[in-house]
Amino acid sequence: MEIDDDIGDSPGLPARLAVISGQVDGLLAGATWRLADDELDGLIEGVCRLVGRVAAARGRLLVEAHDRGFALHQGAVDTAAWLRDRLALSPREARRQVTLARDTAATCQATGTTLAAGDITIEHAIVVCDAMRALPAEVTPEQRIEAEQALLGFARTVDPYQLIKIAARQREALTTVDSSPGGDDPHADSRTGEHNRPGSGGPDGGGPDGGGPVSDGGTGEPGGEKPSPDPADIRRLTLTDTPAGTTLIGGELDAEAAALLRTALDSLAAPRPATDGTPDRRSPARRRADALIDLVTRALGAAALPESGGVRPHLTVTIPWNTLLATGATPATTSWGLPLPSSVLARLTCDAETSRILLDPAGVPLDIGRSTRTVPAHLRRALTARDQGCTFPGCDRPPSWCEAHHVIHWKDGGTTALSNLTLLCGHHHRQIHHDGWQITFLDDGRPAYIPPHRIDPHRRPRRNPYSQPPADLLATA
Repeated sequence: MEIDDDIGDSPGLPARLAVISGQVDGLLAGATWRLADDELDGLIEGVCRLVGRVAAARGRLLVEAHDRGFALHQGAVDTAAWLRDRLALSPREARRQVTLARDTAATCQATGTTLAAGDITIEHAIVVCDAMRALPAEVTPEQRIEAEQALLGFARTVDPYQLIKIAARQREALTTVDSSPGGDDPHADSRTGEHNRPGSGGPDGGGPDGGGPVSDGGTGEPGGEKPSPDPADIRRLTLTDTPAGTTLIGGELDAEAAALLRTALDSLAAPRPATDGTPDRRSPARRRADALIDLVTRALGAAALPESGGVRPHLTVTIPWNTLLATGATPATTSWGLPLPSSVLARLTCDAETSRILLDPAGVPLDIGRSTRTVPAHLRRALTARDQGCTFPGCDRPPSWCEAHHVIHWKDGGTTALSNLTLLCGHHHRQIHHDGWQITFLDDGRPAYIPPHRIDPHRRPRRNPYSQPPADLLATA
C-alpha cells in the first residue's frame, strides 16, 4: 500500500491508520508461544509504550476537532459529548481524554512530547497535567517549566500514585501563601499567612525593608493581603444509594483530614488471623470499610455525638411486625429507606432498643409505645463482668466495643438472661450470623464456640482465653 510521506497531508493519515491496524492484526494473530523470553519482554514493553504514543496522536485529532467546532457541526454540545456518544464512553472517560488533549497541546507541551515518545504512560501524563493546573497563580513561567520537567523525570521511575504525592509536595514547596490554619510567618508579623523564603524578603521581594506593599493583616481590604484559603474547603463526602440496596461512598479530603482518618482506621484495619493461624480472608479494602464502621459504632455507643432534634444519633430500623416474627415478606428498612437482609436484622435485634409504633393503612401513627431495652443495663453490667470482652476465640476487643448476642434469638423463644447472652465485637457478631459457628454454654456457665465442619471436622468447642478468669487460666496452663 502506497503511503504519503507527508505526515501533515490529511489524505495520508487514514492510510497510515490502516497500516497500523493491519500490523495490530498481525500481532493478535502471531504465535506468542514461539517467542523467546527476551522477545516477549521487548514486545510487552513496546506495546505498552505504543499505547501512550497512540494517545498522543488521539490528542492531536481531538484538539483539531475542538478548534474547528467539529462537535457542534455534528449536533453535539461539545467534543467530550460527541466522543461519549460516538464510542459509548463514560462521561468521565470522555472528559478525561479531551482534557488531556487540550493540556498537552497548550500548557503542558513537554508532557505531550514525552507521551508521544512513549516514555510515560497516559496515567502519568494526566497526573502531570493535573499538577500543573493546580499550581498557585503566583508561580512564574520559569518555575512552571522546571516543575513540569521535574515531574516528567520522576514519571519515568515511579508509578502514578507516587507521582501524585511528589506533585503535592512540589506544589506545597512552590506555594508562597501558607493556607494552613495558624500559618503565619513568625518573622513577618505584618504578612499574615505568607512564607518568607530565605533571602526573598517575602513572596514579592518586598516587605518593610524592601519597600514593598504593607499588609493590613490579611483583612482583604484595599491595599491589604487577600485572606488565605482554607485547605478544608476541598473536603466533600457523597453517599449515593444504588438499586442493589448498597450505598456508594465518594469524596475528597485535604492532607490533614486524610491523615486523621487514616490514623483512626489504621489499627482497626489490621488483619485479624484466626486462633489456628488462618490468615484474615478480608481484602484490605474490606478491612478499611469494617474499621470505619467499627469507629462509627463505637462513637454512637459511647454517646459521644451531639443530639439531633433532641435525640442522640442512633440507628433506626423500621420492621413490619410479621417480618420481626420471621413470617412476613416485607423487608425491614433503615431510616434512609434501604432494605436490610434478614441475617443483618437478626444480628441487630440481638441487643437493641426497640420502640413500638403502630400505623394505620395510610401509614399514619396510631400508637407509640415506650422504648424497652432488650438487654437492660444491670444485665449488661453482669455480662461485662463475666465475659470481660468479646468471647470469640482469640479476640481481645474490650466490652465497650461489644454487642450483646442472644445465643437463642428472642424471637425464637430465647430468654434475655445471662445463660443465653454473650458479648461479641461487631466483626465476630457478623461472623456468628453468617459463617455457621454455634455457641454452647458449658458447665461453668461460660460460652464456648463450636466451629463449622469446614474449619474443624470434629467440631470441638473452643473458648477465648482472654475472657476466662485467672483461676481457669492457671488450671489450663
